[in-house]
Amino acid sequence: MDYLGNVLIRSDMNVPVSNSIVVDDYRLEKAVEVIPLIRDRSRSVTFISHLGRPKSYIEDLSLKNIVSSLSKYTSEEVQFLNHINHDEISKILLSSNEFNIYLLENLRFYKGEVNNDTSFAIKVASSFDTYIFDAFGSAHRKHASVVKIGNYLNSYQGPLIDKEISELKSITDPDGEPFTLILGGSKISDKLQLIKSLLPKVDTLLIGGAMCFTFFKAMGKNIGDSLYEEDMIGECKKIIQSKNFTKIKLPLDIGVTDSLESINRRDVSHEEIYDNNIGIDIGNRTVELFSDFINKAKIIFWNGPMGIFEKDSFNNGTRAITRLVQNTEAHTIIGGGDTVSAIRKFGDIDLFNYVSTGGGASLEYLEGKELPGINKYPSLII
Repeated sequence: MDYLGNVLIRSDMNVPVSNSIVVDDYRLEKAVEVIPLIRDRSRSVTFISHLGRPKSYIEDLSLKNIVSSLSKYTSEEVQFLNHINHDEISKILLSSNEFNIYLLENLRFYKGEVNNDTSFAIKVASSFDTYIFDAFGSAHRKHASVVKIGNYLNSYQGPLIDKEISELKSITDPDGEPFTLILGGSKISDKLQLIKSLLPKVDTLLIGGAMCFTFFKAMGKNIGDSLYEEDMIGECKKIIQSKNFTKIKLPLDIGVTDSLESINRRDVSHEEIYDNNIGIDIGNRTVELFSDFINKAKIIFWNGPMGIFEKDSFNNGTRAITRLVQNTEAHTIIGGGDTVSAIRKFGDIDLFNYVSTGGGASLEYLEGKELPGINKYPSLII
């Protein structure tokens, strides 16, 4: 690989932040893995990213809030630059003979990012020699940092994206291996296209989380006050009536409570759900049912928790599935920010074969959509 000079890297540092404190820094840890690969051929590395969806400056969404967390994973202290001013950045880059790591301010504080503005792209690019696009989580957006900044520099596709594509291809083309898909979370609408795309390819689809209640509602079952999507009932009925519905395993029992503020729960069958009950988890019988399919699988893709895992009395199902999946002999792929948070809380993240940082972009890729930021540049050759 040739000398790269001052390198600009578009990473996905869109991490959860509360009161200006990073809640989960997994994406930061993964983002900096590229540094040792290019350090000897670079003068400096500067990261750019978005955080949240601000329309203008918001203190809690400034990337200055992630600097200390990011610096934990680098050999040098990350220096924060609270602007994208070309002249000032060029002076800073030229003023040091040492290898330095920089982080620019949140790209979405600037209208030019979301508007895919050419002048904005040129302004950001003009201080650098090389561009590495390594943010799979943003690859589905037609934003300046995704599709335009790289047009003005010597540009490459980063190693995180290459790895993500490789892992997701094993899901879309499972090569005859027993394949179990586990889906949870609150909304069937978020994963409807994924179900339609992957259901013909999987051996088993295990459904937990609140999304199961829309299926139950479509089947005429009582769900009490549980969350469901009225406008998705028709779509669920189509799936129920399809030939592939036999692959879907819905919960046998449900953890319910009378109030989300309560610490009380009881595990009940569908016939025992009262009108004032709220479903908050899968029950033990369901865990046993799901465990049979998890243990037989050779490939497992899991996206979405089994219930409200943030609360101790509601997290039994998600905790149990985490431990089952991490101890299986299958090739395990984890997707979705909540799922990643769950496995970090209840398990050992190193026991999973691949943990995606792609978020919604990964789901769109698995749905068969073309992502504007993917394969736009040649892969970084190490």
